[in-house]
Amino acid sequence: MKYILRVINICLVVLTLVFSSITSAIELPPKDVYAGHKLIDDWDVEAAEQFTDSLLKKHPKSGDVYFLKARVEFLKGHHELAAKILNQVTGNHSEVREFKSLVNNTFEETKLFTSSESEHFIYRYKKGPDEILVHYATEVLEKSYKTLGEIFNYYPKEKVLVEFYPDRESFSRISPLTLDNITTSGTVALCKYNRIMMISPGSLVRGYNWMDTLSHEYSHYILTKKSRNNLPLWMHEGIAKYFETRWRNNDIYLTPIMETMLAGGLKKNYLIALEDMMPSLAKLKTAEDVQLAYAEVSTMIEYLTQAHGSKVISTLLERLAKKEPFDLVMSDTLGMSLAIFQKKWKHFVKQKKLKTIPGLKPPGVHFKVDRMSEESNKEYREIDDQKSRDLTFLGDILQSRSFHKAALIEYQRAIDQSKIFSPILHNKLAKAHLITKEYKKAEVILNRSLNYYPMFHSTLANMGGLHFDKNNIKKSLTFYQRAIQVNPFNPFVHTRLMKIYQKLNLKKEKELQTKLFGYINH
Repeated sequence: MKYILRVINICLVVLTLVFSSITSAIELPPKDVYAGHKLIDDWDVEAAEQFTDSLLKKHPKSGDVYFLKARVEFLKGHHELAAKILNQVTGNHSEVREFKSLVNNTFEETKLFTSSESEHFIYRYKKGPDEILVHYATEVLEKSYKTLGEIFNYYPKEKVLVEFYPDRESFSRISPLTLDNITTSGTVALCKYNRIMMISPGSLVRGYNWMDTLSHEYSHYILTKKSRNNLPLWMHEGIAKYFETRWRNNDIYLTPIMETMLAGGLKKNYLIALEDMMPSLAKLKTAEDVQLAYAEVSTMIEYLTQAHGSKVISTLLERLAKKEPFDLVMSDTLGMSLAIFQKKWKHFVKQKKLKTIPGLKPPGVHFKVDRMSEESNKEYREIDDQKSRDLTFLGDILQSRSFHKAALIEYQRAIDQSKIFSPILHNKLAKAHLITKEYKKAEVILNRSLNYYPMFHSTLANMGGLHFDKNNIKKSLTFYQRAIQVNPFNPFVHTRLMKIYQKLNLKKEKELQTKLFGYINH
């Protein structure tokens, strides 16, 4: 998701006055303050740096210039330098205090980070298990660089900075998101301050769909750069969501949850207005509203590209970069106003005959108490219905004591009791069938869960286990590879992949998997 820093809306005179000069030097002309902040807001780092350095030579003691310089260095990822520069800027205005706090927090959270690079990206992370993310991030981002570059006709010249934060607490301190925002909306990544920032999947109980999310955030990076930060939020999010799976040659963007939310919203005449999506989808009140908003804007982009082709997006971005008003660009490029576009979109989306799947709800994000904890045995706590939760707990006890047939009965009762489709419950039931070697029953249950929650790590891992037990090694490999991409911190999946590569005599693959396993096996 993306937030757009807007300093240019602040009164120019106020901008000059709030950042008190270091000495009694002559204040910076308002037009220079405006020009500097505008270049920074555009993420035009090279031009902003040149302009700020020229101002520094003319006004070497101006607090305004030092503030600009700190913003430039922060965009470049030089957090410590930005913090040191800000020490020279006085003033008690909220803009100064908030930016100082942001920069200092970011420096404190990243000062022990190490870094790695691929051809077009720089990765920063806390040394230790998160180093494993570099391998998978390189795969998705380098593919995205090529695939999205072709779609948007834009290839960044500079290497793009990607930062992995070890937990939600550190992520909250370096972003505008509160812990409540993160938990409610499920937001785990941002493209902001000229870089991509993400919570490590290692801090979640089962990981999450972080590779598609990385590609999503990289789309935001391209869209901001190419439009010079002039693309409306709704279109930003719609484009990023619509294209987030293209890096893996998949054009299915509408998840069962999104489809259900949109179908229900159309039926009840409850939709999220485009203006209500501001300032961010992460600020919406419920996870359901977030999924509904994503469904709306991504289907708008589907309608847009079906009617005008994918290249129309590049044209829109190029014109917006020239500071042309969005309404004018929309009218000229699409031949209609935004209001008419929305009417036609609504007709288009109703023709899709979207399905409402009863009992489906956003799976949410479930964080570990600490990174070292093993919490799979506490999954029953995530089940909404109290009676189902109690039955699941009973089933877990029976399972732990090898009363597998009895556990099956309790898990089935828990499913029958709940009005919500629970992938956790379905996996517990399927796992019990696997233990009793009832493979057909287990496969039916897992496939049903996979249809509704295609990125649920437990389902992918259990499908891998099912086919491994049946000696369908290649099928098993496919599911385990998908599982490890969702949660690369599951040691069992690593060891199982190593065993499969050995069976298939894939020596290089086994060596690589062994190396990756080494990052988390401490």
